[in-house]
Amino acid sequence: MSESTSPITRIGVVTPSLNGETYLKQTLESIWSQESDTLKIDHVLVDGGSTDRTLEIASGYPTRTVISTDDQGMYDAVNRGMSLVEGDIVGYINADDEIAPGAFRLIADAFRSHPDAGWLCGRLEYNDANGDILGGYTPVHLSLASYIGIGWSCIPQQTVWARRSLWDRIGPFDIAYKNCGDYDWYARALRTEHPLMLKETLGLFRLHGAQLSFDPEKMDRESRMVQDRNGGRTRMSWLRGRLLSLKLNARNPAWLYAKKTGRIKFTA
Repeated sequence: MSESTSPITRIGVVTPSLNGETYLKQTLESIWSQESDTLKIDHVLVDGGSTDRTLEIASGYPTRTVISTDDQGMYDAVNRGMSLVEGDIVGYINADDEIAPGAFRLIADAFRSHPDAGWLCGRLEYNDANGDILGGYTPVHLSLASYIGIGWSCIPQQTVWARRSLWDRIGPFDIAYKNCGDYDWYARALRTEHPLMLKETLGLFRLHGAQLSFDPEKMDRESRMVQDRNGGRTRMSWLRGRLLSLKLNARNPAWLYAKKTGRIKFTA
């Protein structure tokens, strides 16, 4: 099918932000550079009251900006954006991460080729504060039990996209979580269906010292909350999680080596 005769796909993107000027331009470029005649983008930036150049930078793009100084954290901001953004396919990307080049076309084609798929994910690349690639990670097929048993979200958020119909069915993020709302939402989604997994790179995750992911104590506490909600802190669950961990390491030896040598690390 030629570009001129391809059906139009509408993708809705939400970005929560608070003083995100450092990397926001790269994030916005990664989004808007992918719009075409057959791929229409609606992007909503939900800003928590930035005092830097975040809003000035966003004003240079077709992004819609919503000021949300009374939200209860990142996931509340994403929920607010999701209630406003328009698209057949929806997802969110943080103001320091990026959509991989060509990813939106891959995502649109994947959903078109798999009409029964409600959500998908794919390969993730890690980059540092300077934008240099540190390594890549490809998720593997999993069950809800193994996902809960592993004790952390091995589904890379920067690559997750869902049909709007599935998002509405699963419901918004639980704002009781400040760090692990994705882990909880993906567990709920897994109760409905497993994600379609693409081998191509869909997102870039920037590792730097100011991000939420760098608070291991909070991450661990909230991960246990997800496990408790899903009956996952048992001997059998641990074994299933351990097997999933082995599968991930076998699928991603370079990623494992990069972690072991400190090239990829999640603590400051």
